[in-house]
Amino acid sequence: MALMKTALSGVAISALLTLPVLAQDIPTDVTLFKNVDIFDGTSETLLEDQDVLVVRNRIERIADEIPSSGTYELEVTTGRLERTEVLPGAGVTGFAVIDEAGGTETREVAVNVIEGEGRTLMPGLIDAHYHLMLAASQGDAWRLEQPDYTHATMVIEANNLLQRGFTTIRDTAGPGFGIKKAVDEGMIPGPRMYLSGTLITQTSGHADRTLPFEEPRIFSGQVPVGEGVMKLDRVVNGRDEVLAAARQNLKQGATQIKIAIGGGVYSFYDPLDVTEFTDDEIKAAVDAASDWGTYVTAHVYTPKGVLRGIRNGLRTIEHGQLMDDETAQEMAERGVYLITQPFEADESLKAIADPIQWDKYVQVVDGWERTAELVKKHNVKMGFGTDLVFAPDMNGTQGDFLARFSPWFSNIEMLRMITSTNAEILALSGARNPYQEGPLGVIEEGAYADIILVDGNPLEDVAILGDNGSNIPLVMKNGEIFKNTLD
Repeated sequence: MALMKTALSGVAISALLTLPVLAQDIPTDVTLFKNVDIFDGTSETLLEDQDVLVVRNRIERIADEIPSSGTYELEVTTGRLERTEVLPGAGVTGFAVIDEAGGTETREVAVNVIEGEGRTLMPGLIDAHYHLMLAASQGDAWRLEQPDYTHATMVIEANNLLQRGFTTIRDTAGPGFGIKKAVDEGMIPGPRMYLSGTLITQTSGHADRTLPFEEPRIFSGQVPVGEGVMKLDRVVNGRDEVLAAARQNLKQGATQIKIAIGGGVYSFYDPLDVTEFTDDEIKAAVDAASDWGTYVTAHVYTPKGVLRGIRNGLRTIEHGQLMDDETAQEMAERGVYLITQPFEADESLKAIADPIQWDKYVQVVDGWERTAELVKKHNVKMGFGTDLVFAPDMNGTQGDFLARFSPWFSNIEMLRMITSTNAEILALSGARNPYQEGPLGVIEEGAYADIILVDGNPLEDVAILGDNGSNIPLVMKNGEIFKNTLD
């Protein structure tokens, strides 16, 4: 018999109401996976012929034979809880009190037994560079659509991510705080989300979407549509504006801050070779983030930009396809993570891109293999992130990106990238980490029950994690099954 004790938690402050809530802490499900081979997120070999018991939202036990008795006894909290929730700023602090005498008692709950039949059980996949809104939008259609329509496409894509086996994303620019809340509350299916919020950029920087005749706000210019409606990016200049932008993102619930410190592909005013934001502006973002116990990442490709960023406190670098030996060596010495993308010059993308955008994209495509070589040479810590944008039909290739690194990295190295190493990157958010009950990216007792079953052995062929999730018949996130196509 296993016992699990829980305590009444604090109350979310979100709405002005008082209501009684039954406090019977009874898990909705207990799941036992039988006869699986485990890739735990770190080990070079599978742990064969194992059973994995999931209770509530975490992994309770891993053993070679766990009885499947049909019921499971848990110690649960009983009683009635009087809960008061108050809007921030309403002048009343949220609180929780026991209205009736409570206690604990042992209840029997049904066990959901899943026969793995020798499949691989591994951590849910993590994408450390994703844009939920841009991945769900065809080109720049989001600029012409009603915001609620764009949000609807994001809801659909959130579920699609789960169906492909991705149980966590790190969203590196764009809206999504409301969708994250709905996912976390169980209203809609979707992955865990670590949100950066609005991308912070400079005038004429990457993601400056203003029209040529629009002037910066300092000259009484108007707020661009991306900043004013969809909260995709914010154009700022100077330390004070960077501080304000970073703090606004943190106010919204950002787990990390994203800035652009070099030219980009899809924006028009910034050649790839330019360096953006001064030392002082970068330090402003780092100061704001570190005061909140978290970190800053940056969009950048070039050696000069990367070095400026990491010398001013950046913890991760997004892209880096044009960096050199010196840059890679210093990143390794400083323990900075790189999330680069193995892009391909897909002709379908050329059809929807402006010639200026396409020329810059080709430069990035031509550079990523050299970056992979430098990462391997200098042992730079590297995560996995796809940066899929503007072409929803291509989102099904998300898992296929991993195998593109196979000329330089072993299967175990690539699998760590998409699981445990990415979890290390997520953990850099420190006190702002919204998921602190257990570790992510690993299969171990006490870890979050973010689990996929895989047909085949990914340690032998990581490509089976691609193909739009066709080799992933079961997806569990937070102890709940969101996909099950097992016979």
